[in-house]
Amino acid sequence: MQCWTKGDEMDDFSVIEDDFKTYDKEFQVDLKSKEEIELLVLGLEGEEGKLASILMQIHQQPTEEKLSGWFLKLQDELQNVKTFYSSLAKVVSSDRYYRYHELFRHITQKIVCVAAILIFFTQRHLLTRSEAAEILGVAEREENGFHLDLEDYLHAILLSTSEFCRFAVNFATFGHYERVDDIADILGKISAAFRLLNFKSGNLRKHYDTLKYSLNKVEEVKYNLTIRGLRKYSKQEK
Repeated sequence: MQCWTKGDEMDDFSVIEDDFKTYDKEFQVDLKSKEEIELLVLGLEGEEGKLASILMQIHQQPTEEKLSGWFLKLQDELQNVKTFYSSLAKVVSSDRYYRYHELFRHITQKIVCVAAILIFFTQRHLLTRSEAAEILGVAEREENGFHLDLEDYLHAILLSTSEFCRFAVNFATFGHYERVDDIADILGKISAAFRLLNFKSGNLRKHYDTLKYSLNKVEEVKYNLTIRGLRKYSKQEK
């Protein structure tokens, strides 16, 4: 058996030292990337705060005269997020997307949630993943680079159901009864669509439970309006 000498130990440490110097360079690059991403996320959070403020104003005054103006403001504010996502795409290479995904996924879900509300009220349909990606200015699928993660899109749709529920209550309060029916219809379609999925994500299932609560709440609002004679039956209900 060959014995190690003192010289061998020194040579061995020099190899380790070189390795760790390389690791440190990689660590510093990673740290710099995270700092850049966090700054961009702060910018996105600022934009999301403006969007949330507009939504709050809509909830407080959902009058037909003001709705179109509020939705135009939402549309204008959503245009601003593209700059931040464009910068994110430059910092986050496609092969490191999921290394940094946790840093920006929550804010992305919130912004896409607002986009879903805007598209429903202005274009009368459920926001698609393709439309959401276009609004953010990113790719739809992973193979095309910086993209809108599928679960982020699904989480955003589920998040939007709580907002739709609030809108239903407020619309009923302000006498916009037909809009309550519209919201009940879209929530029913979202619920039916999500039942087609085989959930493996605990977080998605948790948000799906929120959808069920929102749908039940809106159905209660519809029922109360009906027994008070404030809404008409649809053709399907007759």
